[in-house]
Amino acid sequence: MIEKLKKKDIEEASMVYSKGLSMEIPKGFEPIKEIEVRLRDELIVYVSKEKEKINGLVSFEIKDSKITLDFICALQTRKGIGRKLLVKIAEFALKKEIKFVYSNVSSMDKRVMSFYRKMGFTKYSSYHATKNFLLYRIKARPETIIEKGS
Repeated sequence: MIEKLKKKDIEEASMVYSKGLSMEIPKGFEPIKEIEVRLRDELIVYVSKEKEKINGLVSFEIKDSKITLDFICALQTRKGIGRKLLVKIAEFALKKEIKFVYSNVSSMDKRVMSFYRKMGFTKYSSYHATKNFLLYRIKARPETIIEKGS
């Protein structure tokens, strides 16, 4: 079940976010308290739940009529959780008449790059976050995400 993050679930969602960061290549880190503040005050968040436990989430922001993904993670890979979360964002984007969903992906994280490609995202630029860390800027039309995710 995909639902909007509820206040009572922020602590659990923060732990899921943190666990997801540790699964990235290269591994990410952010203090739990900072994650909690961002999830509560700065981002729009949807969570995936199974048996009342959060097993994935997607966070994003809307600025200048575009959606930019902050983070997407699934605690279990290859179970369709990430796909369902992205489809939910795409449906949200269509309702708001937003033409593209944007994100960044590490050039080192082949698994995540493959996932985004399968969901219809394409690379439109890149930049070095640090000397040895290349990030790709990617985007997809909401209609494409829904088509690929169905």
